[in-house]
Amino acid sequence: MTQTVKISRHTVDLISDLQGPQKLYSYQLRATYDCQCERMRLFIREANASQAGLETIAAHFGKLTTVNAFRALMEAERLGSLPMRLAERIRGNRAPIGDEKPTSVINRQQVAGICLEALELLEDGPVPAGIFCLLRKVVPSRQIEITRLMIGLDRVRLHWARVLVALTPQTQLAAPSVSRMQFAGIDASDIAAMEIELAALSLDFLNAAEHLGPWGLELVAARGYLNRLMDNAPVVRYLARNFPATLSEFQKMIDPASPSLATTLTRWR
Repeated sequence: MTQTVKISRHTVDLISDLQGPQKLYSYQLRATYDCQCERMRLFIREANASQAGLETIAAHFGKLTTVNAFRALMEAERLGSLPMRLAERIRGNRAPIGDEKPTSVINRQQVAGICLEALELLEDGPVPAGIFCLLRKVVPSRQIEITRLMIGLDRVRLHWARVLVALTPQTQLAAPSVSRMQFAGIDASDIAAMEIELAALSLDFLNAAEHLGPWGLELVAARGYLNRLMDNAPVVRYLARNFPATLSEFQKMIDPASPSLATTLTRWR
């Protein structure tokens, strides 16, 4: 059965956007590349920090929950019910960092040379003239990746699209036999290095973009639970006597600028 292609809000642009945008100059390539790569690195670091925080909390609780005295104390203080996601992570039901990769089943249908999935991703926002002409230069899977990168960075912009197309591997070009664009002052080895770095960053960024939201919510719940523990005098005293390193780590997790262990203990004397 043939799927009916929905008329896109960008249909007129698809039909009229046949002439490519202006030439990409070397200084534009470098400036845009450096800026967006740094933004991706910052985003990835934020996502990794959230994931690392969750793993740290889970590791400490995993050890604590094997101690009968601690479990009994938690039950007595009505703190025995951990947030569901944290409990799952402690049991090992959550995938470790980097194991989950963004996947998609590519719809091969195209409208004026643009794959349907890329069009659907762009459906809810404005698309500058020239974007579709650029996307036609790459294969459907790369069209989707470029679109996701632009949306993920909130940069559906011509300069960024030009850079992404210019640094697309030859095998992912719609016409791989066509000579690559040359840039004054940037030799082939530099372009190859930028292409490799961008590919690696893009993969990590898309993975982070897919999971940062869930990780963030999970971390909020875990920190909320830690706050309840830190507000409980018997639990704090128990941890201080038996697991001082864990108590210090919990303090850091709920507040990086938290007071020292001595200050916390003074509060509950």
